[in-house]
Amino acid sequence: MNGIILAGGKSLRFGEDKAFVKVGDFILIESLIGLLTPLFDNLIIVTNYPEKYVQYPVKVVVDQIKDLGPLGGIQAGLLASDADYNFVMACDMPLVKPSLIRYLMSKARADIVVPRRGKNIEPLCAVYSKNCLTAIEALIKTGNYKIHAMFDKLNVDYVEDETIKQFDPGFLSFLNLNTKKDLERVYQCLKSSKLNASV
Repeated sequence: MNGIILAGGKSLRFGEDKAFVKVGDFILIESLIGLLTPLFDNLIIVTNYPEKYVQYPVKVVVDQIKDLGPLGGIQAGLLASDADYNFVMACDMPLVKPSLIRYLMSKARADIVVPRRGKNIEPLCAVYSKNCLTAIEALIKTGNYKIHAMFDKLNVDYVEDETIKQFDPGFLSFLNLNTKKDLERVYQCLKSSKLNASV
């Protein structure tokens, strides 16, 4: 299985490229590469700025079609991958738990394995099979770029709250950096975890 990191967003609300923001002692994208490398055969970064990633030991690809949002990133990543199943995540999720990722990987039999918290689906922390490509292409043709629009056309395994809590009781894996306020929350979480570890 391969890992795909989507790093093509414009980060308009955040005000700078989120992939290269400093989180604790690390640059975010470097932290994610370090976290994911032991889990996967290969890592793929999908970005509109490939020149920023030339120093990293990953495959870098660009969207096949511009301005489709995360759906286009998933398409580009799946097309570039040589694996049938691929874990896809956004580049702005600094607290994702490796144990949760491993669990999602272990369920890779459906077309999509995706966490669901109540009514909230987490499509950018999920496993996708290459079978999704046909459904993605169909959505693009209709001008519908919402990821969840393909879910009713595919076999989807939803991982529910109670299961997620076994690996991530605080659901911190799904905390993403939309604003600087989110970054402050991440700092507090990291500070708290360091304090707990030292007790």
